[in-house]
Amino acid sequence: MLATLVATGAALVLSRYLALPNISLVFLAAVLVVAVRSSLGPALACAGLSFLFYDFLFIPPTFTFIVARQEDVLTLLFFLLMAVLAGNLASRQRRQLQVLRQTQAETTALLDLSRRLSAATDVQAVCAVAVHQLQLLSDLEAVVATRTRQAEWTFRGDAPPALDDQAQAAAEWAWKHGQAAGQGTDTLPGGQWWWLPLSGDGQSLGLLGIRPVGAGQLAPQKRRLIAALAQPLAQALGRATLADELEAARLHGQTEELRSALLASVSHDLRTPLTAMRGSIDSLASLGHRMSEADRQELLEATRDEAERLDRYIQNLLDMTRLGHGGLKLIRDWVAPADIVAGALQRLQRVLAELRVEVILPDVLPLLYVHPALIEQALVNVLENAARFSAPGGALQVAVTAAPGTLRFIVSDEGPGIPEAEREKIFDMFYTAARGDRGGPGTGLGLAICQGMIGAHGGRVSVGEGLGGRGASVTLELPLQPQPEMEKDLS
Repeated sequence: MLATLVATGAALVLSRYLALPNISLVFLAAVLVVAVRSSLGPALACAGLSFLFYDFLFIPPTFTFIVARQEDVLTLLFFLLMAVLAGNLASRQRRQLQVLRQTQAETTALLDLSRRLSAATDVQAVCAVAVHQLQLLSDLEAVVATRTRQAEWTFRGDAPPALDDQAQAAAEWAWKHGQAAGQGTDTLPGGQWWWLPLSGDGQSLGLLGIRPVGAGQLAPQKRRLIAALAQPLAQALGRATLADELEAARLHGQTEELRSALLASVSHDLRTPLTAMRGSIDSLASLGHRMSEADRQELLEATRDEAERLDRYIQNLLDMTRLGHGGLKLIRDWVAPADIVAGALQRLQRVLAELRVEVILPDVLPLLYVHPALIEQALVNVLENAARFSAPGGALQVAVTAAPGTLRFIVSDEGPGIPEAEREKIFDMFYTAARGDRGGPGTGLGLAICQGMIGAHGGRVSVGEGLGGRGASVTLELPLQPQPEMEKDLS
């Protein structure tokens, strides 16, 4: 109506300068504008109103709907026909443009999801990426449900959803039959959740659950988009599931040998510090009253040193037991390499007190996606081993370097070094070397455990020459994962 009134006003102004047939073009322009900005219905209504206003105000005799001349009747009919055709064509063009924009949006969403999923390395990361991307569609809640071997559901999302009996029944049906169920389907449509099966190579991998915010229904366009997004999600979930299974199998085979050796040697290696501690305590108990204060203090310090060594050994045992218990599931998280170095140095303050420790950290380093506690413990083992083979006042350097796809922790000392023939043996279980050792006999576990921890993350440990061509250096090399897009996720 407004467009017709505006066109009428413009036609009244231009009627002084335009011939009667040309005034109809003003009304045609109004019909086109309405068709492009609205839909076919309003465009046809605008065409009808324009026809009436054109007849009433401009066709003689004016201010009546009577048409005196036959040629004016043809003009009016031709105008009405052109207005209807133009409105229909413009409306159709608008619908096609909307379809193209929707297709472009769907393609962009698919590409973005595929790109992010390709960077996810495990099932947990794949599910987190999928839930985040789907919730960007607004007005819906998303969750990825996977099933354990005990037939229990594991929901991965911002928070485990509270499912009513109908939602659980729909999920069970979708899992069992491999077809969508729940809201908007022919199976249990009364529920709030819409469940889509995720499968690959004939194997059920999980379910994608979608629930509109509020009591509304999903629009057909959004349902099509979500169904399209479920395909790359299923592919990524299958890839991540296989990767997790291979990693678990590799880790189980690698750590079972370490765990067996540990259990076989616990009694022998625990007895050494315990025997030393008991001897010191017996001496204090029986001869303490005859000893000088300096001798008593020396025995107490020796007891404390053995207790600390026993504590570190037990910590290694606990770490390796956890590493080899059943099948390792690394609790990965993003961590800064500087935090790992700082934590390791803090734990070894007393051990490193007599050494000149130098830390080399670049200003910018990529984040690691690892189990932080295990990597810190691996670095602690290497630092402790370097301290044992360094003379008082010697230099010890901790450097962190990054290369494409790799980050390295390098610990270098000025000790006696490691002969070429022994560099592979030092990672064997219970292998010890006493050359230059200032810290007492070791258990032969530290570097072996370190190699197990780094290997569990897909990394490796290597040995080389130390500072200035002297001593030894141990390098912990870890693979880098695609860095998280923190700024985008927080915005």
